[in-house]
Amino acid sequence: MSEILLVVDMQNGFMSEKCRHIIPSVIKLIERFLATGKLVEFTRFINTTDSNYVKLIQWSRLINEPETSIIDELQPYINNIFDKHYYSAFTENFSAFIFLNQISKIYLCGVETDSCLFKTAIDSFERGIEPVIIEDACFSDGGQQAHDAGIFLLKRNIGKNQIQMTDDILEKML
Repeated sequence: MSEILLVVDMQNGFMSEKCRHIIPSVIKLIERFLATGKLVEFTRFINTTDSNYVKLIQWSRLINEPETSIIDELQPYINNIFDKHYYSAFTENFSAFIFLNQISKIYLCGVETDSCLFKTAIDSFERGIEPVIIEDACFSDGGQQAHDAGIFLLKRNIGKNQIQMTDDILEKML
């Protein structure tokens, strides 16, 4: 069974003060995964001026640098970045990567719990790949209520045991 830590959209444009508290947990996870020889990959959301984000919800952020860049604290850990123009990480490139590496379990951390992490976890679940959301290593720029709503719906849709905490995952990796 191949496992991966997927760091979702930890970009300047998403990392408001509301979200920055997850950075130490994300770094601990990255370092432990790398130390045990497991894959660590990143996604980066890039909006476009003609997207439905702009047209339907009038959200026109994350179109250009520096908003689209992965935060400075995580730059030393980047190997691959899978660019995406929608919520889910499951682009053609990422899906091919998952297939080629025979990934059967995806640990998810990053932002936004209620959209990008949510959609990626559901897509993983529906593809027969076990998703694990690391609750204290993800958050939403929409605040605690948006994060909690995402966690609530994920427990309902992928299983309450698929929501775990950083320390529990690190302990199992010893």
